[in-house]
Amino acid sequence: MNNTTMFVTMASVMIGFILFGSSYLAFSYRKSRVLVWSLFALAVVFMTFVPVTVAIFFAAAGQ
Repeated sequence: MNNTTMFVTMASVMIGFILFGSSYLAFSYRKSRVLVWSLFALAVVFMTFVPVTVAIFFAAAGQ
């Protein structure tokens, strides 16, 4: 695994955790449901789909 792939994966997961925490804070402060669910959906994308996509393309490249 090269450094770029590792850093992209780590950054994506970090952004996902920040978005997940932001979603919880928005829920705690009784912000709109649209905001809470939007932040949560983005968190799921950044914590799951982006790292998996990076891993698949990395594996497909044969490195």
